[in-house]
Amino acid sequence: MNLNDYFDTIDLKIDFKNYISNKDQLISSIDINTTTNKIRNIENYNIAIIGVPDSNPDNITDSLSGLEKIREYLYSLSGFNRKIKLYDLGNLKKGKTTNDYIIALRDVIIELITLNITPVIIGAAEDAIYPNYLAYNKLEKKINLVSVDSKIGLVEDREKKYKSALWKIIVEENESLFSYTNMGYQTHYVNSGISKYLSDQSHFLYRLGYIRSKIKEVEPIFRDADVIGINISAGRQSDAPGQLQPSPNGFYGEELCQMSKYAGMSSKLSSLGIYDYNFSSDINCQTAHLIAQLIWYFIDGYNNRIVEYPLENYQDYKKYIVNPYGFEHKLVFYKSEKTDRWWVEVPSFKSGADKQILISCTNDDYIEASNGDVPERWLKFFQKIN
Repeated sequence: MNLNDYFDTIDLKIDFKNYISNKDQLISSIDINTTTNKIRNIENYNIAIIGVPDSNPDNITDSLSGLEKIREYLYSLSGFNRKIKLYDLGNLKKGKTTNDYIIALRDVIIELITLNITPVIIGAAEDAIYPNYLAYNKLEKKINLVSVDSKIGLVEDREKKYKSALWKIIVEENESLFSYTNMGYQTHYVNSGISKYLSDQSHFLYRLGYIRSKIKEVEPIFRDADVIGINISAGRQSDAPGQLQPSPNGFYGEELCQMSKYAGMSSKLSSLGIYDYNFSSDINCQTAHLIAQLIWYFIDGYNNRIVEYPLENYQDYKKYIVNPYGFEHKLVFYKSEKTDRWWVEVPSFKSGADKQILISCTNDDYIEASNGDVPERWLKFFQKIN
């Protein structure tokens, strides 16, 4: 695949911020698709940035300006050592139809995933998560999808012939979806029927208040995720005014940055998307700055990844066995001596043999099991695989 056929080049005539000296800025440690430096030899890169302009012709100018502002702030932040190789591929070219854009983005993501390069997708429309999902569908991979969002856009409007990305992924084309998790939904935005439907399907929903009070709960969920989509509208209006439907409630900017770092630390994660940016309402380009920082913290997390799997190297882990009273299965936990991260075994009987599958968990899950209660995380996963 010639990626130059899919991307417009980037004009580097932008106003770099002087937070630090020029030689220490990210611009000095990232390769960029420009007219004089076209895309080539990307096989050894770790992360590729993809800009996705709004497919609506009326919004294209603002959308491109927003992507430029995000890069302006991103390139001005501090750089990373050459251990991690970054490539900004540019902005996806406009297709003749919406379907052209969907197929193009899907094929680009397939190419990157196949080369073991993690795409970071930034754009205006949350629906960009759909072609991201289709890439895994085409590769016949089962995935865990996590969405950081104040709303759950599970929508079908037959009159307008509209189906949201989540509707198509969860309801219609769910062959490649193993698990969906929403992080940070706000109850006043979510129909109770939708939350019940998702819960009945053994998907996971976490309210904003719960996650804000237990931000470390995010790490094990992200550790098991293949795809993470961060909708910038999950942030409160005061921290991220550049969104289509701003709300006074939501995550603080530093909480979103912490989540983005957790995403980067996940050795299972293979693509990240940051969506729903609206440049026209972005006061002082504050949201562009926040998105740039989300990308920076993702790269920082990636740079500090530690690959761990207890079943492959027992000596680096402590093993704890809990047998909750009246429960037919014992719960086997593992704790890493290096990172203090936790896992728990879940038995699978589908193939006729007793097979143990590891899922990430927290110290709180172990304490809960020790007190005689089976963690919800374990129960839902057990239901899914059996």
